[in-house]
Amino acid sequence: MRYIKFLVGWLVWRLRAGVWYAALGFRLYFAIGLDRDFNPGDDNVAKEFKYPVEKNYRKYLEKPSASS
Repeated sequence: MRYIKFLVGWLVWRLRAGVWYAALGFRLYFAIGLDRDFNPGDDNVAKEFKYPVEKNYRKYLEKPSASS
């Protein structure tokens, strides 16, 4: 069951990331709202082009603890 939950979580995360990147591509192509949060002092622009949701589906592959 852990592996099924992992696979479903992996698939859902990939689909959500794909939609997010497609929207980013749309924004880049049409240059919509790219300067809305522009901060000239911020050198880390790469964070704007990275999917912001963490990969929490990996928790299903961890070994269950023996504590009761």
